[in-house]
Amino acid sequence: MHNNEHSLVHKNLHKTILKLSVPGMISSVLQTLYQLIDAYWVGKLGASALAAIGGSSFILWAVYSLTAFSSNGITTLTAQNIGAGAPKKARNAAAQGMVISTVTALLLFLIVFLSQNFLYEIMGFMSAVKDLAHQYMEIILFGLLFSFWFTGLEAAFRGIGDTHTPMYILAAALTFNALLDPLLIFGWYGFPALGISGAAWASVFAQLSAFLLSVILLNRKKFIPKFETLGKRILELKLIWRILEIGAPIALGGFFFSLIYVGLTSIISMYGTNAIAAIGVCHRIEGIAWFACVGFSAAAATLVGQNIGAAKISEAGKAAWWVTIYGGSTLLFVSAIFYFFPAQLMAVFTQDRAVQEIGVEYFKIIALFEIFLAFEVIMEGAFSGAGYTLPVMLVTIPVTAFRIPLAWFLAVKLGMGTNGIWLSIAGTTFLKGSLNLFLFWKGVWRKNLHPKY
Repeated sequence: MHNNEHSLVHKNLHKTILKLSVPGMISSVLQTLYQLIDAYWVGKLGASALAAIGGSSFILWAVYSLTAFSSNGITTLTAQNIGAGAPKKARNAAAQGMVISTVTALLLFLIVFLSQNFLYEIMGFMSAVKDLAHQYMEIILFGLLFSFWFTGLEAAFRGIGDTHTPMYILAAALTFNALLDPLLIFGWYGFPALGISGAAWASVFAQLSAFLLSVILLNRKKFIPKFETLGKRILELKLIWRILEIGAPIALGGFFFSLIYVGLTSIISMYGTNAIAAIGVCHRIEGIAWFACVGFSAAAATLVGQNIGAAKISEAGKAAWWVTIYGGSTLLFVSAIFYFFPAQLMAVFTQDRAVQEIGVEYFKIIALFEIFLAFEVIMEGAFSGAGYTLPVMLVTIPVTAFRIPLAWFLAVKLGMGTNGIWLSIAGTTFLKGSLNLFLFWKGVWRKNLHPKY
């Protein structure tokens, strides 16, 4: 029944966790480097250009979070069907998910394209910054389809238990982007000097290359998403709905998370430029912990999904707990670095003493609760693998939204200043991690195990 080259259900669990999670972490780092490389080269065009891509990144954060509408469902149903020894159904699920990716990308293209001025005004862009943001964003939006398609195919790779190949693809695309940036921005070696538009075109070409490489390499694995229909219908609305049922709660959770951070930033800005600068630096450094969590979360989704597909329900739960143990242990190590060496970490990114001091306070507080970030994100992956993500959304959105009034109460009402804001972030991370753990422990993930499609 499970004579299936992509199945992981009979392989050594501990080795498989390592094999899946480490490339997942590296892939997360590579995706973040896209923005850092663009920021490095665009920064040479001046403060207005840097502000334009910095502000645009808030919009893109919200947009890219909606890739989860399809990607989580693709991973889950691919994994479950691979575990069940049904590769045709797995390919069909991935193909139906790619339809959702396409429709989502096209709708977002229209919405963001038409609402750009409104969004820039909300963010308070000056006229020069607004013009540059237009130049950048209008080109980036043309690459949105490639980005969503790549994310869908990356999800298919995860479903078949391959996190190595997307890592190599991202590394190749990142290198391509890094080489193109100076050529297209400044017109080196006879290329046209396109300024900020050059950075956007470099990103679009890199996204296109990532998508094309994914198609080629998935084809080699004999796993190109295909409409494997039994009847004459290509689109299976029941299956599309199932993919949305899995992905929508994660997508909406991520979307609201990005919006909530805009509100939180308005409270941080009450304490001046140094506080804003400090949280910017701290987020970059804390990304280390986030990358680790995302890698382990992908491992949890794949292992839970494949074991459920193979009707190994108790093994699915066991896999999730082991991934959580490994992820939590990794975060304990990271927390120790955050707690004992915060000044050294801040000094890498800024020489401003006031910014460093605020950052040190942030890390001293956040380090005490960082392990709960692992619990939150890894359990999100486990619920996703089980195909039941609604409980995660019901935890994520209200608890993250609670950061805003809690931050105001602690910082302003109780007079704790920026430490009150950091405590609100840490405390709500503790709450989300604890609730996700509790819900998984109570077996909520088992209550919506659907028939496989």
